[in-house]
Amino acid sequence: MTTPLQPVGNSSVVQDPSALAFEQKLNISKSSQILVDYLKDKGKSAINSDELAKLANDTTGTVPADVSAAAAYMQRHPDVFTAIETNDVPGVDGLSGVWNFEWAANGGLNGTAIDSIAAMQDTFDRAIQLSSKVTEITTESKASLDSSKQRPQN
Repeated sequence: MTTPLQPVGNSSVVQDPSALAFEQKLNISKSSQILVDYLKDKGKSAINSDELAKLANDTTGTVPADVSAAAAYMQRHPDVFTAIETNDVPGVDGLSGVWNFEWAANGGLNGTAIDSIAAMQDTFDRAIQLSSKVTEITTESKASLDSSKQRPQN
C-alpha cells in the first residue's frame, strides 16, 4: 500500500502524475507568465487571493491544467504571491494586477531571498517525494525477499 505525499505548503490539491510533473518544472517566472496569459485572455486586469485559490483548486474542469498548476504554485508559496502583489504598492491587500505578474514573469524576483526560498522548498518537496518512492520500493523488495526465505509449512 502506498500513501502519496503532498508537497509542503498551503495547497491540498491532489493532481494526476502528469500535472505534478508539469508543476515541478514551474518557478516564479513561469507561473507568473501563465497567470498573465490567462488573466489577459479572460479580460481581467487583476486577481485576488480567493480567486487564485479557486483556480488552484478547480473542481469544474474549466480551468486549464497549466493555469491551475501555476495558481497552485502561488498557493504553495504565499511569500511569492505577497512579493508580487506588493510590487507596485506597499501593504498586503491580497490583490495583484496583471502588471505585477508581468514584472515577476520578466524576472522581477530573480536572485532575491524569496526566489531562493521558493526554489529550496521545491527541491525539498521533490526530495521528500523521491524518498517516499525509494522507501516504497525497498519495502516491497524486502518483503518479497523475506517471504522467499520462509521455511515451507509442513
